[in-house]
Amino acid sequence: MAPVLSYITFTASENFVKERERYRVAIEENFDIDGLVFSYHGLQVEEEGAKRGYILTVWQSPEKLQAMRDSAGEKFNAIVAELSAGDLQRHAFYPALRLPEPAFESKTTELVIAKRKEGVSQDDFKQATFKLGNILHEAGHPSAVAESVDGSGIILLAVGWDSSTEHWETIKHDPLPTIITELYNLADVDLTHVSLKKRSA
Repeated sequence: MAPVLSYITFTASENFVKERERYRVAIEENFDIDGLVFSYHGLQVEEEGAKRGYILTVWQSPEKLQAMRDSAGEKFNAIVAELSAGDLQRHAFYPALRLPEPAFESKTTELVIAKRKEGVSQDDFKQATFKLGNILHEAGHPSAVAESVDGSGIILLAVGWDSSTEHWETIKHDPLPTIITELYNLADVDLTHVSLKKRSA
């Protein structure tokens, strides 16, 4: 069974921003469920406005994720409703290139949600994402690529950094500007940086 990543992001409510510890406990208690491999939650970095919250969970299989939704979905959705001030987005991804946990456990995680532009082949789009991810990974920045379960073609690129500043400085150097331009020519890209916390034991 292939693991699956549940990716939830939302405009963070004042409750989530100010009472993150209380919600951390609520989230972690809710996720004491069979099939959960890892869970992470966090807030967009301050320098980008700290406007969005994130809940990322890795499950042993799509069936385990669905079982959680069936057994605890109502309770979980009630928690998310308190955390969110709107613009709730949900995705589910299969790993396509490495697993994302090392990127999620870095000090700062770059999260890129991308969808190919009209007329672009999914294979060309995916290979451009792999190319960028591999170069960053080989340079010591853990990276992973995942593809949407629903067939929409949406891709997640996750990269670990010490800070968002390190990211912006690193990509100024060849060959990264050319590779990044290639990706942006192929896809619509939404990029942010997040500080994630792993579920405590």
